[in-house]
Amino acid sequence: MAVYSIAVCDDDREFAENMGEMCREAAEKLKDSHGISFTVAVYNSFDDVLREFANGRKIDLLFLDIMLGQKNGIELAKKLRERGYGCSVVLMTVEREFLLEGYSVQPVYFLLKPIDKAELEKAIKLDLNRLEKSMNVILKCDRKNVLIPVDDIIYIEVLDHDLTVHTRTKDYAARMTFDKMLDQLPKGRFVRCHNSYAINLARVTHFSRQEGIMLDNRAKVPIGRKYFDGFRKQFVEYIDGY
Repeated sequence: MAVYSIAVCDDDREFAENMGEMCREAAEKLKDSHGISFTVAVYNSFDDVLREFANGRKIDLLFLDIMLGQKNGIELAKKLRERGYGCSVVLMTVEREFLLEGYSVQPVYFLLKPIDKAELEKAIKLDLNRLEKSMNVILKCDRKNVLIPVDDIIYIEVLDHDLTVHTRTKDYAARMTFDKMLDQLPKGRFVRCHNSYAINLARVTHFSRQEGIMLDNRAKVPIGRKYFDGFRKQFVEYIDGY
């Protein structure tokens, strides 16, 4: 299971601790649907965050106050970009006037204080979805390791223990078990719908119990009777997440 690391940086210690707890609650709700575990760290200064990155700490998503005492959170975000630290940034502020300036550091989201829990959860979902789209899987095909972008995969099929990964451009016959393949994929996005099939929920155009699942490459995949209710539930959760 992938580890997703969240950090909060705000010079108001009480706010930062409360924000950290809100992040834990939001991540707890999302961890199963996205197949993640998570960590949450809280910092109170510009220098603390830079020191953590310099020491090799991995931070996936940083909630960053624009006004950090005498320093500016936007300037901190710029330093992170300049030094190649590839974390996502959510800027927090009480003043709407800072929002336009904040666009220069390409934040994934803005949050206005006081923080709304629903907006906080939306920010985390947005970043998790972005990370999933940028993921790759490695397939063993004809004695070669092939890197496949997760976003390109439309559906996976297994027939007599032979696994085929259908993508936008071609099909790949892979030497891998069905379960091992599914373990590599984001669990909130790829769903098993039949003993022999799993699909990318982002590629579904429509489905029904009688007709099965229609995908955006015009392929049709069956839904096994025992999978239908679970598939429908996961599809609704996926749509709600966007």
